Amino acid sequence: MQASGCEDLGQARNARSSVRRGLGFIAAALARLADDLGRPARDRRVLHRLSTLSDRELRDIGLWRQDLSDAVLPENGSVSAFLIDRREARRAARNAMRRWP
Repeated sequence: MQASGCEDLGQARNARSSVRRGLGFIAAALARLADDLGRPARDRRVLHRLSTLSDRELRDIGLWRQDLSDAVLPENGSVSAFLIDRREARRAARNAMRRWP
C-alpha cells in the first residue's frame, strides 16, 4: 500500500508540472498576441513623433525624411526595426568609407 501512495504523489507532481507548462505556454501566447495587437499603435506613435522633427534633427539621429515614408510600406514589418536597420546600414557604410585607403 505504501508504494501506491508514492506513485500517486509522483503522478500528482507530474500533473502539476504539466499544468504549469501549459499555463506558461498560454501566458506566452497571450503576451505575443498583445504585442502583435499593440504594434500598429506603437508604430503610428513612432512615425508621428519622428515626423514632427526637422530634417536636421532626423539627420542627427541618422535618418532621412524618406526613411519615414519607406517605413510605412507593409513589407517592411516593424517600423522601429526598419528605421534602426536603415540607420545602422548608413553608419556601417560611413565607417567603411573612413577606412578606405
